[in-house]
Amino acid sequence: MLEIPEQASEFEGLIQQWSDGYRKILLLKAAIELNLFETLRNPKTAGEVAAELNGDNRIVKLMLECLVNTGLLVKKNDKYALSEISKTFLCSDSQYSQINFLKKHFSDLELWQNLEKIVKNGPVRVDRAKFFSETVIHSMAQHSLLGELQKTVEVVAKYEEFWRARRLLDLGGGHGLYSVAFTKLNPKLKAVVFDLPEVVRRSKEYAESYGAERVEFVSGDFFKDDIGSGYDVIFSSYNPGGKNVGMIDKIKNALKTGGIYVNKQYFWDENKEIDLCDLEWNLWCFGEIEKSEKRYMFKNDLSLERYIDELVKRGFEIVDVIGFGEAKMIVAKKKSQ
Repeated sequence: MLEIPEQASEFEGLIQQWSDGYRKILLLKAAIELNLFETLRNPKTAGEVAAELNGDNRIVKLMLECLVNTGLLVKKNDKYALSEISKTFLCSDSQYSQINFLKKHFSDLELWQNLEKIVKNGPVRVDRAKFFSETVIHSMAQHSLLGELQKTVEVVAKYEEFWRARRLLDLGGGHGLYSVAFTKLNPKLKAVVFDLPEVVRRSKEYAESYGAERVEFVSGDFFKDDIGSGYDVIFSSYNPGGKNVGMIDKIKNALKTGGIYVNKQYFWDENKEIDLCDLEWNLWCFGEIEKSEKRYMFKNDLSLERYIDELVKRGFEIVDVIGFGEAKMIVAKKKSQ
């Protein structure tokens, strides 16, 4: 008889752990695609849910039981209902709904199913304008409301330059929710959201839904087009220009002397090992903008240290560098000539 391999249980455990995670993600994906959480706004039996979905009674019941086990549903007597976490994050009418964020997440995970083809043929190409306007903007808008937006605004509001500001540029502003929040906080502030034309159309919708009154929109490609001038604050959050040396002079020239540049980005960390997120980042590409190996990095992007050095060389004073989870927020002031 063959001996039992020393690492047999460890191997089986890994496969089971990974497989369970995969099953749970697919369970959630199916529940969202079936509008199951909308169906259960009012408690229902498994039979009632199956009838409403025109589904198989046994499979529906088993699926509901599994969702109860995950904490996404609760069961009382023979009826299934939404848990508090589902009411908050998985219902479309909740102000904290994460449906669009999850759809983007599922789309990213689907790339892994084609990993063998991508290894042989290279990354999947996506259209930059369509990618941001139809997918990313909605995902980032929803996900920002889980704390990113609130914490960012709280940090920026600590600077007296923000309270003195009358014009703010939200560079690559996407959903524009930062501008909405900034203008609601500072009643004398006007904000300009600058982004691609297809994205700006979506930005306007978000601004209207939040009742923004002093937010304007400018369409363009900030790598190529003029971004304006006379700003007291320029804010940049996770956009491709925030680590690019070629954008620094353009940003400086758009700022008034004494104005502040607030830049929140993921920077290259040479000490961090390659992980699954780095691989996923490289499974797709825009085509016209070449990526770097590490996640959220493009070719010629600078490290945090080099970016700060370039800011100083080009006329900025570094006010603060603030840890923001895995990201960094740089606050820099334009010095007088």
